[in-house]
Amino acid sequence: MATLVSVDGGYLSILAGMLAMGLGMGLTQTPSTEAITSALPRERQGVASALNDVTREFGTALGVALLGAVLTAGYRNAINPRLDTFPTHTADTAREGIANAIDTAGTPAPALIHAAQESFVDGWQQAMWTGVAVMTILFAYVLVQGPQPAMPTTPTTSSNSTSDSSPGSTSLAHLRILQPRHHARSMLLKDQIRSTATGRCGYCRVNER
Repeated sequence: MATLVSVDGGYLSILAGMLAMGLGMGLTQTPSTEAITSALPRERQGVASALNDVTREFGTALGVALLGAVLTAGYRNAINPRLDTFPTHTADTAREGIANAIDTAGTPAPALIHAAQESFVDGWQQAMWTGVAVMTILFAYVLVQGPQPAMPTTPTTSSNSTSDSSPGSTSLAHLRILQPRHHARSMLLKDQIRSTATGRCGYCRVNER
């Protein structure tokens, strides 16, 4: 809107900007309110709704005060060079605001009204560019300092420890420990059977040697 607005263009020069601003507010306010209220338990959603209303009204009041001050300062700075040809009393009245300039009666009224309109548009453009700068800074701050999405992590250590402590791995470990014992017992049993079959025991064979 700051680039398209003009005195001769009238309301049509800011219609596209007003439509874009209204569409953006309509698409963002309802989801943002829903996100704020649903962030708290059901019994505390009234507090979230009240806080949302307070911050919205405070931001609106602060924005109106800030941008209004910029517009007023821009209007006065822009109209001063245009008042050189007007009487002092008329010029002082016009500096107070565009409404006072329009209400000024007399022969130079049409020229004074056009000068006030041009000055008001200049101040309005300065206010709009100030709002753009503030919103850009806030947007950058939200991107940098805002909540970041949680990155999924792969629990490699825990999975290894879990797999090692599973029942299957435990049984395999016991089998590895018990395997030498079973082998020794089977060898001793085979020796006893062989000794019985030959009629001599291992002790006798040792003595014979």
